[in-house]
Amino acid sequence: MTIIPDLSDLVLEQVSMTNEVTITVRAASPTAPCPCCGTISKRIQSRYTRTLRDLPASGRPVHLVLQVRRFFCQESTCVRKIFAERFPSLTVPRVKFTLRLQEALREMGFELGGEAGARLGKKLSYPGSPDSILRLVKRAELPTASSPRVVGLDDWSWKRRLRYGTLICDLESRKPLEVLPDRSVETVSAWFVAHPSVEIVSRDRSSEYAAAIKKGAPQAIEVADRWHLGKNLTESLETLLARCRAEIRRALHVQTMPEQEREGTEPVLEEEKRPARSPREEQARLARRAQKLDRYEQVLELRDQGLLAADIGSRIGISGRTVQRWLGHDSFPEARRRRRRPSLIDPYERYVLQWWQAGNRNGLQLYRELTAQGYKGSSKAMYRYLERLRTPQRPSVGLTSSKTQRRKSVLASPAPLENFSAQRATWLFVSQPEKLDETQQAELALIRQASPSAEAAYRLAQAFMQMMRERSGHQLDVWLSQAEASRLPEFKSFAKGIHQDKAAVLAGLTLPWSQGPLEGHVNRLKLLKRSMYGRAKLPLLRARVLHVDGSAEPSHADLRAAG
Repeated sequence: MTIIPDLSDLVLEQVSMTNEVTITVRAASPTAPCPCCGTISKRIQSRYTRTLRDLPASGRPVHLVLQVRRFFCQESTCVRKIFAERFPSLTVPRVKFTLRLQEALREMGFELGGEAGARLGKKLSYPGSPDSILRLVKRAELPTASSPRVVGLDDWSWKRRLRYGTLICDLESRKPLEVLPDRSVETVSAWFVAHPSVEIVSRDRSSEYAAAIKKGAPQAIEVADRWHLGKNLTESLETLLARCRAEIRRALHVQTMPEQEREGTEPVLEEEKRPARSPREEQARLARRAQKLDRYEQVLELRDQGLLAADIGSRIGISGRTVQRWLGHDSFPEARRRRRRPSLIDPYERYVLQWWQAGNRNGLQLYRELTAQGYKGSSKAMYRYLERLRTPQRPSVGLTSSKTQRRKSVLASPAPLENFSAQRATWLFVSQPEKLDETQQAELALIRQASPSAEAAYRLAQAFMQMMRERSGHQLDVWLSQAEASRLPEFKSFAKGIHQDKAAVLAGLTLPWSQGPLEGHVNRLKLLKRSMYGRAKLPLLRARVLHVDGSAEPSHADLRAAG
């Protein structure tokens, strides 16, 4: 069994084995070169003993006792008059670990970090404190990017919604290249300027990264990631289906009504329910509110039919507790902010409420009265408070009509798609039809038949998903024309965003590059950052992220675990 890595320049003098293994060695050569001038010297000045720690042998700690000699330098012009002999194949000066022990601790630090590496090393009889392991990690030579040709970049969060960094990967070798402290245009463009060999850059839909690429690598082809394109499509599709939920459910209800009850029922045109033009966030919020309002009205209808809260929840796809909370309200439960900040108008709330109940509606007069009482806030804050008082309240449901009483006598059978959900329906709209089972295909057919908007959205979504799967970007112009000609505001907004980034989207729908390898490394970076707790400063985090060998490359299982 080989305990010492190399004995070619050493002489083994003694080995003692108890609970530990102690090996005494000395240099085999009678001379030694000066580390400054390289002159060979054989004049010994003195001797001393140096103890090193080595890899354990069969679970036993190993100590190396070196008999070290000091020599006189025979070169008169050398600045060093006395020097100690070196053992370059065994260790380095002023270090108590052998080279192979340092390498083992360094690998443990790369994989586990300082604290976890030290705990594992203690169990395996490896010496080394967490600080020693982290020092070895920080001093390691990291791989350098020679001439990357195809790269991808994505952001990662130091602190979510507050501070972000940037990770850059080589998509050809699937290895990380650099970890940047932020995602600003200046920082990212400076990296591209230092690497002029980049020809293709894969990115998400970030405008900051687009500006950085144009500034630092104008020669590179920008490729919009297909997964992010699909995500933008599903967001628009979910907003549309949420907005059309009432239309879809009403059409299905009319189809299942008896003929005599169906007479006089007029369909509600889409133009009557179409919201005014607004930014994307406001549009999505209004769509979610429309879906919730339709569900609330559906809850009231089923309650009037005599169903219990648990039965209502199971039929429409929400919890019974939510149904009870909704029924406890006298009106539609509008979404409220979870935390309300203190306002300057709070001390005058009682006065404003009495003023409003007295029938007064002149806001300017109220503002003057509050100012005279010491109100320091703005008129805008006051009008915002009055807006809450102007919100109409739904009258409480008291005695039911004779028609409702007749409905209570016989519980109605469940209507089709009572538990309609825009999020679940979105998955049906973007999936390949041949991969859906019979139940899912039937549900999809009902939705398409119930709403002309849903039918048009389905055709547009399937056409775009087919372009993504087959990478047929030459059909993009035709698709954009169809989306703009549709009467769907959500798809018009989606097409407008594609027009603003058309070159990158066209490359993403044509070229084979994507963010897949990069997303795996971002997931690995998050794991490393969280495992190091408060010690995940950029130098240490960068060292662990960039140290990737073949075994550390993210696998398909890692990508699935990343969600």
